[in-house]
Order: sequence, then structure tokens, then C-alpha cells
Amino acid sequence: MACTLRAATDEDIEELRRWFANAADVDRWGGPKFRFPFTEETFASDCCLDIMKSFSLADSASAMVAFGQFYYRQGRGHLARLITRPDMRRRGYGGQLIEKLIGEVSAEGKATEVSLFVYRHNQTAYRCYRSLGFRVQDYPDDAPLKGQCYFLTRPIELNTP
Repeated sequence: MACTLRAATDEDIEELRRWFANAADVDRWGGPKFRFPFTEETFASDCCLDIMKSFSLADSASAMVAFGQFYYRQGRGHLARLITRPDMRRRGYGGQLIEKLIGEVSAEGKATEVSLFVYRHNQTAYRCYRSLGFRVQDYPDDAPLKGQCYFLTRPIELNTP
């Protein structure tokens, strides 16, 4: 189950597009402004592939099992668009992805804390993040979807490989 984190490739993005069956899946992952149905171009644009660092978690056969992004927001490494391949969920890949992304943020040395947003109704993801040491915080002033999402933060030092 040991996986490697790699920069997302064009092939990974093509595979990622196949993981979404409907608008609700896309909204839960990408937020309300993410278009569905999407095209190759709208998907790349809505993912902000040109401005966010995008990564794939690959298994020992180099198959992508999870995807995530990060950027810097209010002095934190902000994790975004975290997802595990639908047929591989509940096997620990989400936790591996998050820890490895935090390792990337840590290696850049630009932040001592990471953050993320999660819809309040997405209790599976919320429980995963809480189990990894994330704690609910007050919203930053510019936070989207106040009342609909939790804002969680975690110090980088906690369990970072």
C-alpha cells in the first residue's frame, strides 16, 4: 500500500475526469463554480492547473489512486481538490495523499500550517481530516461558502514524513 507522490501528468488529469459521475460529485470535490458537464478545457480551467500545484498518488504499479492540489492562502499551505479513486476508497490512500502533500508544503518552507475547506455534509471527508490532526477554526475573512463548509487547519510538524 506504500505509494509515491508525483506531479500530476496530462494522463492523470484525463483519468481524473472519469472519476465523476454527476454534478453532485463534482460540486463536493471542486466546489459550486466547477462546471459539469465539463470538457477537457473547462476541467483544466476550473482545476486551476496553471496556478495550483497538482499531484497524483500512485500505487506500486504507477496507477493513480488519489489526486490533490495545494496553493498558499493567508500564510498557510492550503490543500484543495482532494480525492481518492472511487473504487479505492476506505483503504488509507486519502490519508497518505494528505500527509505527502503536507510534506511538499513543508519542504517548500513557506508555511508552518496547512488548511482546507470541506462541506459540512461531507462527513466521510470531515472524519478523515479530523483523524489526521485537522481542527475546525474560525473562518478567514475571505472564506467562501461560510456556513456550508468547515475551515480546518493543522500544524505542519504533526506526523509529517
